[in-house]
Amino acid sequence: MLKELTKKYIEAFDSKDLATCAELFTDDFALEDPVVKRIEGKNEVLKAIKSIFDSCSNLKFSEKNIYQDNQTTIIEFVLKLDDTILTGTDIIEWENNKMKELRAYLDIPKG
Repeated sequence: MLKELTKKYIEAFDSKDLATCAELFTDDFALEDPVVKRIEGKNEVLKAIKSIFDSCSNLKFSEKNIYQDNQTTIIEFVLKLDDTILTGTDIIEWENNKMKELRAYLDIPKG
């Protein structure tokens, strides 16, 4: 079940579907990554994601692998934002089939 929900998140992010992303988050959802550091609260995270969506014309988010261990899923991904290609890993903590926390680890281009 969590792998399918993880795929739903990937598809929603890939299609810039903010409403579906929101459906998957708990109200106290937290996002942590090297750029934003840590954002807590569903609405604040959605603002940050919308900013990513608005910052590029072409976005492609795809998984190389999805792993699951109990209430945690791990995505090895490739994220293309216009001409920038980012590779990384998302670790998602789930609670009652909703995303409680996402920690993103990615290779950010220098310069």
